[in-house]
Amino acid sequence: MKLANSIDRRHFVKTFAFATAYSSLLGQSWTNLIAGEVALQSAPSTGVLRLKLTDFPALQTESGSARIGINPLRGGGGGLMPDGNFYPIIVSRGPNNTFFALSSRCTHQGCTVDPLDSSTNEIHCPCHGSRYAIDGKRLGGPAPSALSKFPIAFDGNDTLTIQISSMAYTVTATSVPGSAKPRVRLDFRSFRNVDYEVQFRATLDQASSPVPFALTSEGALDQNVFSATSAASASLFVEPTTQTGFYLVTAKVVEL
Repeated sequence: MKLANSIDRRHFVKTFAFATAYSSLLGQSWTNLIAGEVALQSAPSTGVLRLKLTDFPALQTESGSARIGINPLRGGGGGLMPDGNFYPIIVSRGPNNTFFALSSRCTHQGCTVDPLDSSTNEIHCPCHGSRYAIDGKRLGGPAPSALSKFPIAFDGNDTLTIQISSMAYTVTATSVPGSAKPRVRLDFRSFRNVDYEVQFRATLDQASSPVPFALTSEGALDQNVFSATSAASASLFVEPTTQTGFYLVTAKVVEL
């Protein structure tokens, strides 16, 4: 089911929906649960990113913009590139509470574009001068086409929901046999240079909270962040404290 600290991680946001439900009463994971947040995903390969406007001051005013990513950028004068699997997302605010979510990948040669310039209401590529409108439309320069767009919705209050293609992952939970205390193994595919946290909620209507985890089945529960150094399968181990509940593996989001 859908559901590495190299730079200053100023914002932490749940990026993907529920991964799995665990029941020690039943002695197995619930594999058929469809949580409300999962239903928001339009396709299995789509991840759901939720942002609070209060976490991003620039997005609280018209023509404000933020560049948001889950892995850092690298490079210098020749242009910045993602140091990982994903380009950042450019989120900008237009008039009348309209919002736009765009890929920061310039369609010319793949450099990372800057956030919206509020003085010109344009997005610029620092490499070769391509220019785009707030909605991603090409305005000039060598870029052959517009920036890619992502579906975005505003709840009218404080939350933006963005659907990002090819950014989802699956998490499964299984009981660990033979452990000194009941433990659950959370398996998921990690992405390079992304930091992950495990969260738990006892019921669907409760807010989730971070929980410590171990890196091995018998290891100490002394880990709070898992820093992925490669794109590979990852396993984290937790000890349930209630008979039923929901575990999430969330990725850290930072303004770049």
